[in-house]
Amino acid sequence: MKILFLYIYPHFAHAKMAEALHADFYPASKVSSESNIITGGLSVLKSVFSIPKNYDVYFCEGTYIIPALAKKLGLLNKNAKIINILATLLLYYIKIGKIRGLKKHLAIWLLREVDLFIPVSKMEDEILKEFLPDAKSIVVYPKPKKEIAEDLIKDKKMPALNSHKILSIGSFSAFYKGMDLVYSAFKMVRKKIPDTELFIVGEIPDLSKYVNCTEEGIHCLGYVDDKTFKKIIKDSAVYVHMGRGDAFSLSTVEAMLGGLPVIVSEWTGAKEIVKRVNKKLIVKLDAKDLAESIKWYFSLSNKDRYNLSQMIKKEAIKFFKNNNLKNFRKRVMKAIRTS
Repeated sequence: MKILFLYIYPHFAHAKMAEALHADFYPASKVSSESNIITGGLSVLKSVFSIPKNYDVYFCEGTYIIPALAKKLGLLNKNAKIINILATLLLYYIKIGKIRGLKKHLAIWLLREVDLFIPVSKMEDEILKEFLPDAKSIVVYPKPKKEIAEDLIKDKKMPALNSHKILSIGSFSAFYKGMDLVYSAFKMVRKKIPDTELFIVGEIPDLSKYVNCTEEGIHCLGYVDDKTFKKIIKDSAVYVHMGRGDAFSLSTVEAMLGGLPVIVSEWTGAKEIVKRVNKKLIVKLDAKDLAESIKWYFSLSNKDRYNLSQMIKKEAIKFFKNNNLKNFRKRVMKAIRTS
């Protein structure tokens, strides 16, 4: 089968999937869930009419709308298959009503054209089945970059567990990553523990809408290289991630590989790894609940923090080593042949 990978960025984990399928790479116009119906629609239509037509399978990095519309318009072979990676905010934002009206109905209408979904977490798969109960899907977890993961695994240095330094990592959207909740929780904790500090890493364009980076105790570091990233993990006491439907969150796994205890929201896909260590590390999508969890963690003895760190790292290593793309192509080919 001839397979085309219709990508936006691409994310390195999605590119690895495409390589495992022996797919040709082809860039698509970015389909933003937050763009308006006119500008977004024009961008999509441009891609619809320019999409290569001679492929059996279209493997999409959230770009399913393009081949789905092309198929509706008779521009693609009616037997062409569409596979879509589910790793964006789309389904969760539809679920909570942030995406509604025509955009919602169009998105779901075209989702029905997809032959196979690749959710990157069980959480994402469960949300999918709320809208399309009969959808065919294969959950495939993304993995951190090998060189970063192996470096963190080999490093035996303990994080600064006895400090009161909170780390949070984000990109793309501060709202999606729950930075407003992290910020509010930080202020609550700081009232009780004055030397608490918050370090925010990553390029987050709308961060200033939700976080006052000039406030005492807050450090907005922006993009950092891999070496600095590892140092920041080791200089922190706890990692927090309050994703609003964040499909997986590889930064959570990377923090865990560095031995850093993590606290995540119930709407962060990586929670399924975290809960194997301690369900107390999963909180509601609520700043007060997060603040209470951070204070609970800070109240633990040095020995308990150390033990938690060891368990966290062990679980992350197990995840990293056990999840691979060895049989990915075989599973996908079998699924689409029976679709």
